[in-house]
Amino acid sequence: MGVLAVAGCLGGGATSSPSNAPPVSQEAGDLDEALATYALQHEVVDADLAEQASGLDASIYLAAPLLTSGTQAVLELRGDLAPLALLDVSGSALAALTASDDGLVGLSRACLSDSGGYAFCARVSTLDAAGIAIDESTEAFDLDHHAVLMDEDGAGFWADRYVPVACDDDVYPCGLADEDEELERVYDCEIVHVRDDEPVWEWSALDHFTDAMLDSASTTAVYAPVDPFHCNSVQPSDDVATVYVSMRHPSSVMAIDVASGDLLWTFGQDDSDLALAVDDPDGLLGDRAVLSGQHDFRWLGGDRFSVFDNGSGGAGAARVVVFHVADGTATIENVIEDPSGRESRCTGSARPLDPAEEFWAVSWGCSESGVSVVTADGREAARITVDFEAGVEQEILTDVAAEQPELGHTVSYQAVVGPPGLLG
Repeated sequence: MGVLAVAGCLGGGATSSPSNAPPVSQEAGDLDEALATYALQHEVVDADLAEQASGLDASIYLAAPLLTSGTQAVLELRGDLAPLALLDVSGSALAALTASDDGLVGLSRACLSDSGGYAFCARVSTLDAAGIAIDESTEAFDLDHHAVLMDEDGAGFWADRYVPVACDDDVYPCGLADEDEELERVYDCEIVHVRDDEPVWEWSALDHFTDAMLDSASTTAVYAPVDPFHCNSVQPSDDVATVYVSMRHPSSVMAIDVASGDLLWTFGQDDSDLALAVDDPDGLLGDRAVLSGQHDFRWLGGDRFSVFDNGSGGAGAARVVVFHVADGTATIENVIEDPSGRESRCTGSARPLDPAEEFWAVSWGCSESGVSVVTADGREAARITVDFEAGVEQEILTDVAAEQPELGHTVSYQAVVGPPGLLG
């Protein structure tokens, strides 16, 4: 397997059949030892903070390691990242996870692109005390592996897909490649809402991005001509009137009106008329671009949002950005930087662990920083990391991950927060 063709994308995945082994339910000490099977290690950074986080009424769920040759587990972790339960899912190649009161749902990295950065037939998989069940019928929806969010009643889901569009004079981003890089196709970002096994809403970025927006996107440090959008998170509002989407390559997130399909606003490196003004009263953003290669754009309720800013392309340390929107302006409320000061090449997420947002579970993505629980003011309580040397020695990692340590250190695409006990 070769080196990644698109910087910041995921490496190749396994195609073997998933294990049907039931969850491991043991004492925490035994599970700490079990982590080594998956080249994972747990560390308490600040004992006092870890003790506070351990008492929170929420669990953290990981699919780890991400860039695996086959060996993979879904973990339930306490607020201090101490392991509570482990489900072996070797061979399922899970990427995105989503948690609800009823259980966990994931997406497989099936039918990968040549770069390994996106997929064309990811399958929806449910995980619970009985193990993992892959819904083979969802292959027909041509899903990507970056995002899945279930409807509250469990009868549908939201996801993204990468759709090849043949280049001709009417496909504007085809002309944004270098002169010596003639493109045969580009990949559109489509958002799809499926209900009762039928698509009921579909949205195309190519149909809604203006030429000026694409011009702006093409100047960002992480832009890829063949993949001008690279969607990586999707979340509707509770009333399903708006859907919030992150696109890595324009380094922008956006709100979409579901009724009309119109873009309502954008936040990031877009400089179109749709872009929100940015008010940063405490100077928390510094002098760098507001976003660069971001992931996991989350609606926090009301007019508040968070996003994991990777800082890709040399922008700076990975960070969590929290803001609210009113009257065409995004006001920055908080910024939490990676305590290790590292940039994140790809993947990642940020989710609050408690209603007061005093603690956050952060996957730092493609970075040695792994997954952390941090406070709102940036103090680290605990972390889970990949033991890279063990991963290589045990042949757990894909070739591309073993050859590129910043990829091989990736613990989990997301660190998902949900109710305790979803693995039984």
